[in-house]
Amino acid sequence: MLMAKTKEEAIKKAKGTDIYYEDETCYWIITEKGIKKVLKPLPLKYIKEKLLQGNFPEKYVNTVFQKEKRKTKALEESLKSKKGLILSGNAGIGKTFACVYKIAKLLQKYKINTPVYISLQNFDINENRKTYKNFDCYLIDDLNLNLNEWEKKFATEIIYHAYNTDKLLFITTNASFKDLANFVAEEPVISRLLEMCEIKQIKDEDLRVKGRCKR
Repeated sequence: MLMAKTKEEAIKKAKGTDIYYEDETCYWIITEKGIKKVLKPLPLKYIKEKLLQGNFPEKYVNTVFQKEKRKTKALEESLKSKKGLILSGNAGIGKTFACVYKIAKLLQKYKINTPVYISLQNFDINENRKTYKNFDCYLIDDLNLNLNEWEKKFATEIIYHAYNTDKLLFITTNASFKDLANFVAEEPVISRLLEMCEIKQIKDEDLRVKGRCKR
Protein backbone atom coordinates (compact mmCIF):
# COMPACT_ATOMS: atom_id res chain seq x y z
CA MET A 1 0.00 0.00 0.00
CA LEU A 2 1.40 3.36 -1.05
CA MET A 3 0.48 6.61 0.70
CA ALA A 4 1.55 10.18 -0.01
CA LYS A 5 0.69 13.64 1.28
CA THR A 6 1.29 15.50 -2.00
CA LYS A 7 0.95 14.91 -5.74
CA GLU A 8 4.71 15.10 -6.20
CA GLU A 9 5.32 12.56 -3.46
CA ALA A 10 2.69 10.25 -4.97
CA ILE A 11 4.31 10.34 -8.40
CA LYS A 12 7.71 9.61 -6.87
CA LYS A 13 6.49 6.71 -4.73
CA ALA A 14 4.59 5.15 -7.63
CA LYS A 15 7.60 5.64 -9.94
CA GLY A 16 5.24 7.39 -12.31
CA THR A 17 5.38 10.20 -14.82
CA ASP A 18 2.28 12.24 -14.08
CA ILE A 19 -1.02 12.29 -12.25
CA TYR A 20 -4.01 10.87 -14.07
CA TYR A 21 -6.72 11.74 -11.54
CA GLU A 22 -7.17 12.54 -7.87
CA ASP A 23 -10.10 12.56 -5.49
CA GLU A 24 -10.62 13.11 -1.78
CA THR A 25 -8.83 9.94 -0.68
CA CYS A 26 -6.28 9.01 -3.36
CA TYR A 27 -4.15 9.85 -6.38
CA TRP A 28 -4.15 7.85 -9.61
CA ILE A 29 -0.65 7.93 -11.09
CA ILE A 30 0.41 7.21 -14.67
CA THR A 31 3.27 4.68 -14.75
CA GLU A 32 4.93 2.55 -17.43
CA LYS A 33 2.83 -0.41 -16.31
CA GLY A 34 -0.45 1.46 -16.22
CA ILE A 35 -2.38 3.45 -13.62
CA LYS A 36 -1.34 2.99 -9.98
CA LYS A 37 -3.34 4.05 -6.94
CA VAL A 38 -1.65 6.02 -4.13
CA LEU A 39 -3.66 6.79 -1.00
CA LYS A 40 -3.86 10.19 0.64
CA PRO A 41 -3.82 10.36 4.46
CA LEU A 42 -7.35 9.50 5.54
CA PRO A 43 -9.37 12.76 5.71
CA LEU A 44 -10.35 14.04 9.13
CA LYS A 45 -14.09 13.57 8.59
CA TYR A 46 -13.60 9.85 7.90
CA ILE A 47 -11.37 9.46 10.96
CA LYS A 48 -14.06 11.08 13.12
CA GLU A 49 -16.69 8.85 11.55
CA LYS A 50 -14.73 5.68 12.29
CA LEU A 51 -14.03 6.74 15.88
CA LEU A 52 -17.68 7.52 16.55
CA GLN A 53 -18.72 4.21 15.01
CA GLY A 54 -16.33 2.55 17.47
CA ASN A 55 -18.03 4.21 20.47
CA PHE A 56 -15.19 6.65 21.20
CA PRO A 57 -16.42 9.52 23.43
CA GLU A 58 -17.50 12.50 21.34
CA LYS A 59 -15.51 14.81 23.61
CA TYR A 60 -12.23 13.21 22.51
CA VAL A 61 -13.29 12.77 18.90
CA ASN A 62 -14.02 16.50 18.59
CA THR A 63 -10.69 17.59 20.08
CA VAL A 64 -8.23 14.98 18.84
CA PHE A 65 -7.11 16.92 15.77
CA GLN A 66 -7.33 20.46 17.07
CA LYS A 67 -4.23 22.43 16.18
CA GLU A 68 -3.68 23.45 19.78
CA LYS A 69 -3.45 20.60 22.25
CA ARG A 70 -1.64 19.98 25.48
CA LYS A 71 1.71 18.31 24.93
CA THR A 72 1.54 15.96 27.88
CA LYS A 73 3.90 13.19 28.90
CA ALA A 74 1.14 10.67 28.13
CA LEU A 75 0.75 12.02 24.58
CA GLU A 76 4.52 11.98 24.06
CA GLU A 77 4.74 8.33 25.10
CA SER A 78 1.77 7.31 22.95
CA LEU A 79 3.30 8.84 19.83
CA LYS A 80 6.60 7.04 20.43
CA SER A 81 4.95 3.66 20.78
CA LYS A 82 5.67 1.16 17.99
CA LYS A 83 3.06 -1.39 19.11
CA GLY A 84 0.23 -1.56 21.62
CA LEU A 85 0.44 0.50 24.79
CA ILE A 86 -0.51 0.41 28.46
CA LEU A 87 -0.55 3.88 30.04
CA SER A 88 -0.74 3.87 33.82
CA GLY A 89 -0.80 6.79 36.22
CA ASN A 90 -3.04 9.03 38.25
CA ALA A 91 -6.37 10.32 37.01
CA GLY A 92 -6.40 13.51 34.95
CA ILE A 93 -2.99 13.22 33.25
CA GLY A 94 -4.34 12.72 29.73
CA LYS A 95 -4.00 8.96 29.31
CA THR A 96 -7.26 8.43 27.45
CA PHE A 97 -6.75 11.41 25.14
CA ALA A 98 -3.24 10.23 24.35
CA CYS A 99 -4.46 6.79 23.30
CA VAL A 100 -7.35 8.19 21.25
CA TYR A 101 -4.94 10.55 19.50
CA LYS A 102 -2.57 7.70 18.71
CA ILE A 103 -5.42 5.59 17.34
CA ALA A 104 -6.59 8.51 15.17
CA LYS A 105 -3.08 8.79 13.73
CA LEU A 106 -3.06 5.07 12.98
CA LEU A 107 -6.37 5.48 11.16
CA GLN A 108 -4.97 8.40 9.20
CA LYS A 109 -2.11 6.20 7.99
CA TYR A 110 -4.36 3.16 7.28
CA LYS A 111 -2.57 1.06 9.92
CA ILE A 112 -5.98 0.14 11.34
CA ASN A 113 -9.52 0.43 10.03
CA THR A 114 -12.08 -0.30 12.76
CA PRO A 115 -11.02 0.67 16.30
CA VAL A 116 -13.33 0.34 19.29
CA TYR A 117 -13.48 2.09 22.67
CA ILE A 118 -14.48 0.08 25.73
CA SER A 119 -14.81 1.79 29.08
CA LEU A 120 -14.78 -0.76 31.86
CA GLN A 121 -16.41 1.70 34.26
CA ASN A 122 -19.65 2.11 32.33
CA PHE A 123 -20.59 -0.53 29.78
CA ASP A 124 -22.88 -3.43 28.94
CA ILE A 125 -20.88 -6.68 28.93
CA ASN A 126 -23.46 -8.68 26.98
CA GLU A 127 -23.80 -6.01 24.29
CA ASN A 128 -20.04 -5.58 23.90
CA ARG A 129 -19.46 -9.33 23.79
CA LYS A 130 -21.69 -9.56 20.71
CA THR A 131 -19.61 -7.12 18.67
CA TYR A 132 -16.02 -6.78 19.90
CA LYS A 133 -14.59 -9.35 17.48
CA ASN A 134 -15.65 -7.14 14.56
CA PHE A 135 -12.93 -4.57 15.34
CA ASP A 136 -9.19 -4.50 14.61
CA CYS A 137 -7.94 -2.25 17.42
CA TYR A 138 -9.01 -1.95 21.07
CA LEU A 139 -8.81 0.81 23.64
CA ILE A 140 -9.71 -0.60 27.05
CA ASP A 141 -10.21 2.49 29.20
CA ASP A 142 -10.03 2.40 33.01
CA LEU A 143 -8.77 -1.15 33.54
CA ASN A 144 -8.57 -0.57 37.27
CA LEU A 145 -8.58 -2.56 40.48
CA ASN A 146 -12.26 -1.93 41.28
CA LEU A 147 -13.61 -4.19 38.53
CA ASN A 148 -15.86 -7.06 39.47
CA GLU A 149 -15.17 -10.61 38.31
CA TRP A 150 -17.42 -10.34 35.23
CA GLU A 151 -15.73 -7.13 34.09
CA LYS A 152 -12.25 -8.54 34.70
CA LYS A 153 -13.15 -11.72 32.80
CA PHE A 154 -14.41 -9.69 29.84
CA ALA A 155 -11.22 -7.61 29.75
CA THR A 156 -9.19 -10.83 29.79
CA GLU A 157 -11.29 -12.17 26.93
CA ILE A 158 -10.45 -9.13 24.80
CA ILE A 159 -6.75 -9.40 25.63
CA TYR A 160 -6.68 -13.04 24.50
CA HIS A 161 -8.61 -12.19 21.34
CA ALA A 162 -6.31 -9.28 20.46
CA TYR A 163 -3.28 -11.49 21.01
CA ASN A 164 -4.59 -14.47 19.02
CA THR A 165 -5.69 -12.32 16.07
CA ASP A 166 -2.68 -9.97 16.10
CA LYS A 167 -4.76 -6.85 16.73
CA LEU A 168 -3.54 -3.68 18.42
CA LEU A 169 -4.39 -3.15 22.08
CA PHE A 170 -4.30 0.05 24.14
CA ILE A 171 -5.08 0.16 27.86
CA THR A 172 -5.37 2.97 30.39
CA THR A 173 -5.27 2.37 34.12
CA ASN A 174 -4.78 4.30 37.34
CA ALA A 175 -2.90 1.34 38.82
CA SER A 176 0.77 0.54 38.42
CA PHE A 177 1.48 -2.37 36.10
CA LYS A 178 2.69 -4.40 39.08
CA ASP A 179 -0.60 -3.86 40.92
CA LEU A 180 -2.54 -4.55 37.73
CA ALA A 181 -0.66 -7.81 37.23
CA ASN A 182 -1.42 -8.85 40.81
CA PHE A 183 -5.08 -8.00 40.26
CA VAL A 184 -5.37 -9.98 37.04
CA ALA A 185 -3.39 -12.79 38.68
CA GLU A 186 -3.09 -14.86 35.50
CA GLU A 187 0.46 -15.34 34.25
CA PRO A 188 -0.56 -16.12 30.61
CA VAL A 189 -2.48 -12.84 30.43
CA ILE A 190 0.43 -10.82 31.82
CA SER A 191 2.84 -12.54 29.45
CA ARG A 192 0.68 -11.64 26.46
CA LEU A 193 0.35 -8.03 27.58
CA LEU A 194 4.12 -7.71 27.87
CA GLU A 195 4.49 -9.05 24.34
CA MET A 196 1.75 -6.91 22.77
CA CYS A 197 2.20 -3.63 24.60
CA GLU A 198 4.76 -1.15 25.78
CA ILE A 199 4.26 -0.39 29.48
CA LYS A 200 4.52 3.27 30.43
CA GLN A 201 4.06 4.68 33.93
CA ILE A 202 3.18 8.36 33.54
CA LYS A 203 4.01 10.83 36.30
CA ASP A 204 2.41 14.19 35.65
CA GLU A 205 0.11 16.79 37.19
CA ASP A 206 -3.65 16.38 37.15
CA LEU A 207 -4.52 18.50 34.10
CA ARG A 208 -8.13 18.93 35.18
CA VAL A 209 -7.12 20.41 38.57
CA LYS A 210 -4.37 22.45 36.96
CA GLY A 211 -6.84 23.88 34.42
CA ARG A 212 -9.30 24.90 37.15
CA CYS A 213 -6.56 26.58 39.17
CA LYS A 214 -5.67 28.81 36.22
CA ARG A 215 -9.20 30.17 35.86
